[in-house]
Amino acid sequence: MSLDKIIKINRQRVGLDEVDTNLDQQFSISSGAMTRLLVYGRMRPGGPDEHHLTPLDGVWHAASFPGYIQNESACALDVCPGLAWTPTGTWNEGFIFETERLKDHWSVLDAKEGEDFSRLLTPLRTDAGDLVANIYVSKDASIAQLHMLDGMNVHDDVDFRS
Repeated sequence: MSLDKIIKINRQRVGLDEVDTNLDQQFSISSGAMTRLLVYGRMRPGGPDEHHLTPLDGVWHAASFPGYIQNESACALDVCPGLAWTPTGTWNEGFIFETERLKDHWSVLDAKEGEDFSRLLTPLRTDAGDLVANIYVSKDASIAQLHMLDGMNVHDDVDFRS
């Protein structure tokens, strides 16, 4: 797994860098991410939006992933406002949904999530080892985290020096 490639592809997916479709597609296929969705919110097993995945006949596995869940208590209430993705974030518990049928279903899921969310790549940990999967995250919060990886101050405050 190459964290540098994941970050590079994620920057492209949120519009920070020029898109290299070949890099994204090749990495997604070679890493297996094309067939994996990491779910932490409404589409989780038993969640209110699980029905979007059920027809795809996939397999579920427990996994953990990095990032900052925004208003984590809301996820328990099935609101789940999103995740600020960053590889340096807290490790959270979620589920991998895995099926070859995802390859032909990404555009449907992307449309369901809407423009406020982006589908990024994320490293994850499972009992079987480390993997890469797609994950839906808050676009704006994840852009801010990607800027912070670059060392930019993304806060509204201003640093003054005398």
